[in-house]
Amino acid sequence: MYKFVCLLVKGFLSLLFRVKVTGKENIPKEGGFILCSNHLSNWDPPLLQAFIKRRIYYMAKEELFEAFGVGFILRRIKAIPVHRNGADITSMKRAIKTVRGGDVLGIFPTGQREMVKGEGDVKAGIGFLAVKTNGVVIPVHITASYKVFSKVRVNIGKPVEFAVPEGKATTEDFELISEKIYADIKSLAN
Repeated sequence: MYKFVCLLVKGFLSLLFRVKVTGKENIPKEGGFILCSNHLSNWDPPLLQAFIKRRIYYMAKEELFEAFGVGFILRRIKAIPVHRNGADITSMKRAIKTVRGGDVLGIFPTGQREMVKGEGDVKAGIGFLAVKTNGVVIPVHITASYKVFSKVRVNIGKPVEFAVPEGKATTEDFELISEKIYADIKSLAN
């Protein structure tokens, strides 16, 4: 059922926008990893899910789970709710378990849509997740206005590994790794 819905969404998005995806070969066919993308619109998660052949388990702000319709969809796709006020240990544990279990974790490093394209306040949580999963991070950049029949370009970067010896990573390390991941995403804009 999930694959069928993805095909329907892909067909719908292909009618609505002129979508071009480059770098699909950078997506591992198996094994867990973190997919990190810039965030322009609410169209981003369904777009990435429809055009990337692995199932993506997104982290989403808790408030979305309370919205009529949206909450139902998020629960059905097994999105991970995130409490944005302070550290959310439960969501971090679920995210780590997702990647270590061989699945794809989808996350937007700014934690919200970017009001100015290419600019956002990057959260240290993505650096924390990259280190704690000893995971591979795949940067993705979306270029889009999301106007009907406009071009939407998705550039998928090469996998990057971020590892710091266990027990030695600091909050500063997590912040630096988060900034590096975001810089990798922005470098795909060209």
